[in-house]
Amino acid sequence: MLTAEAISTHADVLPILRHQAASFLTVERSSTRVAGIFGTQQRYLLAQLGCAMMFRGTDGTLRLSRFLEAVVAFRIASRNTAHDFVREMEKYGVIRPCPTPKDKRSRPLKLADETVGLLGVWVAIHLKTLDAFDSGRRAATFAATPGMLAKLHPEIVDRIMGSQRSTSPDGTFSLFTWMNDGGLVMDKMIATIADFSSKEDRIVTGIASLDEIAAALRVTKTHLSRKMAVAEREGSLGWTGRRGASSLWLSPGFIDEYVAYQADKLSRIDEACAAIMLPVPA
Repeated sequence: MLTAEAISTHADVLPILRHQAASFLTVERSSTRVAGIFGTQQRYLLAQLGCAMMFRGTDGTLRLSRFLEAVVAFRIASRNTAHDFVREMEKYGVIRPCPTPKDKRSRPLKLADETVGLLGVWVAIHLKTLDAFDSGRRAATFAATPGMLAKLHPEIVDRIMGSQRSTSPDGTFSLFTWMNDGGLVMDKMIATIADFSSKEDRIVTGIASLDEIAAALRVTKTHLSRKMAVAEREGSLGWTGRRGASSLWLSPGFIDEYVAYQADKLSRIDEACAAIMLPVPA
């Protein structure tokens, strides 16, 4: 089983995470409507918790009251915020009401097929990343075992909810992850780095403008510019020339924050795999 330390100190950690970041960006482009539900840190936690509870619920359903209680217990959001989020998930078809013949007023909620598919891809990407660190067969096991998503995803979410780094990241990473599509903004930065071998205090990305970062993401150029300005003042990133119109660079410290967050999440996912994964059938 891979620990966060083993992942973060692996010789190829940055190239492996660069590939993972590129995979997340590809998924976002192909499933923009559903992916948007996971757009900020709070929405990500709300969505992951709700989906996990539905997988565990009777017939794959969840009553709103139980979800609201769990959200408050985990201190993710207020009941009103969580309630509004559920209604938004319904509006965009991420979940659907599933009234029962016995009590049509209770309106239990169920995951839409597209959402289940997206969660499967999200899990598979992480398993492929873990396999890249130790030549494992997690992704193959996951793909070959029917019903594995419904078993594995809730175990992953349990561990994410128990992680301080996953639920309450800090530093410049936190600056971005709490804004709309902030996680994807950072993925976009990491995915464009061609060479991580530089020993300088600036690692140059392939991004050459603010427009390039904001393209295809749910973040305005104005809002992004404000967040970038704060990160610049903190020394976490900058531009090789004119601001917003030259090559973007990242500091080693900022990259370390990104690696630490991903390593913690991946180690939690590996813990869940070790707890319930079955061997691949011969």
